[in-house]
Amino acid sequence: MTSIRALVIAAGAAVLVAAPATAQEEQPQPTPTQRFKLGQSDGCFRYIGDAVEFVGRFKAGSYIGVSMITIGRDGLPTPAADEDRSPAMDLPEAKSASLYFWFGPTPRTQDYSIMFTPRAAWGSSAFVTICGRQSPPEN
Repeated sequence: MTSIRALVIAAGAAVLVAAPATAQEEQPQPTPTQRFKLGQSDGCFRYIGDAVEFVGRFKAGSYIGVSMITIGRDGLPTPAADEDRSPAMDLPEAKSASLYFWFGPTPRTQDYSIMFTPRAAWGSSAFVTICGRQSPPEN
């Protein structure tokens, strides 16, 4: 009986030692985030890189335009028809004929987050332009 108890205790200890190693291996990657400020001259922010989330402050009543072009494996911009990501915000989409995706108006002055769907840009770079304005985009 004592040898069975010792075997159960040894097996339990092995499970406890292995559990933290497994939990550490399953930690998610941190989301590459880029904080930004809009330029004073044109009201836009431009970025080239592999960030997945963009965070910036917008005033109440702002409209936010976002454009993204993925850089392909060949180092060239991906044609718009082949692009499989769109900007996403927790704001209503504002329709416009421009090449930007427009969102707004913002309900209050605060930091807003912009992501891309249906998938993020993990490991691939993109040209991202984010612009803000106080009037609705032209239709």
